[in-house]
Amino acid sequence: MKYLLLTGLALLLAATSALAQYAGSKLAFDATSAPDLVFPDTVTPVADANSPRMMLLRPEGTGPFPAVALAHQCGGLIFNKANPNAVNWPMLGWAKTFVKNGYVTLLVDYMDPRGSKSLCNGPDSGVTYGRSVKDFMQAAEFLRKQSDVDPDRVAMVGFSQGAIIAFLTNGKDVRENMKVGNAFNAYVSFYPLCGYSRNGPGNFAGELVQDDMDRAHLVFTGGLDNETPFEDCQKRLNPMIEKGKPITYKHYPDATHCFDCKSLNGFTKRGHFGQVTYTFNQELTNQSSKETFEFLRTHMPKK
Repeated sequence: MKYLLLTGLALLLAATSALAQYAGSKLAFDATSAPDLVFPDTVTPVADANSPRMMLLRPEGTGPFPAVALAHQCGGLIFNKANPNAVNWPMLGWAKTFVKNGYVTLLVDYMDPRGSKSLCNGPDSGVTYGRSVKDFMQAAEFLRKQSDVDPDRVAMVGFSQGAIIAFLTNGKDVRENMKVGNAFNAYVSFYPLCGYSRNGPGNFAGELVQDDMDRAHLVFTGGLDNETPFEDCQKRLNPMIEKGKPITYKHYPDATHCFDCKSLNGFTKRGHFGQVTYTFNQELTNQSSKETFEFLRTHMPKK
């Protein structure tokens, strides 16, 4: 009986180890599902940044500057091409906020250049989680090659689906399997899904929060968020924090999903867990911005 128990334990540990390795190899395989992105080779003046699109922005002054790559939600930067006002204004707002705070900022559009209209129900036009992880690892290398960027202070900040991509990219095994540079020095995830992914055929299926996350990671969740339930994040993140993982967890009891999305205030839709309504909260948007920059200054200090 003792032998059987030990054998069963060994098999369980082997299976657990195999699953831990599965994320990296599967995501690396999925990364071939669409061509590489072409990042901007010129800087867009902030005064000309009047609509959200793929762009590179630069602060005033003399570098080297810290840098950030911004990852949008599953709806992308362009919600409706026929309606110029139906675009992702919150992401443009964050891009300008980062530039104002002294960051070279790459606003990444990983959907529209490939013809993808929505990723909310699974992959579209070859845009999978694996492809997106590779996109942002390539974005990190692109930023490091900029002459005015400090290569030791390059961060990724993601929102909703972009926040999930940040989780995956912060996995050591994922980075090693992708074989694309060194990824980011620090990560921030706004209102992510922290549970098990079943996001459509052709996409990665597995735990989104990686056990081997080893870079500083700030996570924001909302108590009124019924699109990506915060309970999953608490169950997954708190034990990791107790084990010493470099995770900072901020929970806002009064925040809904997309609490920073002023132009989507009152937006209602049918979500995976029922009816979803976004409520913009200026106070929490300001607070999360302050905490984000404090976190990045702490974990990406200027030398």
